[in-house]
Amino acid sequence: MKPLLTVVLATLVCALYVQAGDMKVEVVLAKDKDSKPTDSFEPNVPRVYAFFKTQGSTKGDKFRAVWIAEDVGDAAPENTEIDEATLTADEDNYYGSFSLSKPTKGWPEGSYRVDIYNGDEVAASAEFTIEKGGKSEDSDDSKESDKDSSND
Repeated sequence: MKPLLTVVLATLVCALYVQAGDMKVEVVLAKDKDSKPTDSFEPNVPRVYAFFKTQGSTKGDKFRAVWIAEDVGDAAPENTEIDEATLTADEDNYYGSFSLSKPTKGWPEGSYRVDIYNGDEVAASAEFTIEKGGKSEDSDDSKESDKDSSND
């Protein structure tokens, strides 16, 4: 009986250690859920998606995406916040997506990034460019993810 109790206690300690460990967030960018990840998009791409997955998150954690125009020439000052949105994890080890729609006047060419926050801390960032000859394909349709927060 004593060995069984030792195993149970060791398992609980390991489980608590895993829960208390640092959460990891990975993010990739794409033009829709069926496209390959990329960091370069054509100026006519209808939407840019940030797909992310977490390891070590728990149900109820809040994730926020902040979209930033780092350098878009005269279109906006450097490091201008474009938009933000928040999602609440509905499961442990959550995955989801944020998206940003093409502006009414089109995407200014330049460099951008999206920061994914867990609470008040930046958990991951992804940089991308909008440029002629970008890797995204021409498309007027955008597919939505089940766990998608669209920013218009």
